[in-house]
Amino acid sequence: MKKRMNKKAQDLSIGTLILIVLGIIVLVLLILGFSLGWSNLWEKINIFGGSSSISDIVTACNLAVTANSKFSYCQDFKEIKLDGETQYLNCQDSRVQPNLDSSVNCDVEGLTDAKDIAEWQCLKLQQQNKLKANTKVNGFTCTSEFNIDLE
Repeated sequence: MKKRMNKKAQDLSIGTLILIVLGIIVLVLLILGFSLGWSNLWEKINIFGGSSSISDIVTACNLAVTANSKFSYCQDFKEIKLDGETQYLNCQDSRVQPNLDSSVNCDVEGLTDAKDIAEWQCLKLQQQNKLKANTKVNGFTCTSEFNIDLE
């Protein structure tokens, strides 16, 4: 006579597995957030912040060259964080230029020089009350390079 073992096992549904995995992900994010700091974490993940990097600007500039868009190439400044400080860059920045396939002739409102366009952006930031003592535009410090006063 064969003895049948009464095996009772509880099934683990797919929904339960998904909830366990999501719970682990949330737990890891909480641990990283509290240990690294939340702004630093979102900067590294780059899903909640609008922060760009120089490589993102190079990609945008190559697209602007392809479309022959003067505004995107010359006047569209992106706000990025480098070494913990906020800077504004466009396609004319010396760190972006070497990585571009080509360029667009910038003759914007009579401004052709990259330094003149950087000064124009500094004045624009001053009007918007976003100018700080160490604000840099394309590597130029607005207050010292262009003698722009803080309001």
